[in-house]
Amino acid sequence: MFNRSSLKFVFALSIALVAATASAHDPRFHEPEYQAPPAKLKPTTCAQLADTQRYSNDMTDPDIKALKAKCDATAKAAKAEAKKSR
Repeated sequence: MFNRSSLKFVFALSIALVAATASAHDPRFHEPEYQAPPAKLKPTTCAQLADTQRYSNDMTDPDIKALKAKCDATAKAAKAEAKKSR
């Protein structure tokens, strides 16, 4: 039969084995997966081109570059017309 010291030893050994197998996991598993922000819409009007929060202003895109040139030309013509009418 077990005496008291043997019982304490077995109990301590079982606690040590349980503690050794209970290891902490990586906290990154609790963080949500990184998701890139959704792509911005492509502007089709001058008003949309001015709204950079919702619409893309990527000047490497030839369509956006052409729209900007068109909008700048329209704004320049309107400014010149306003200057003439004074």
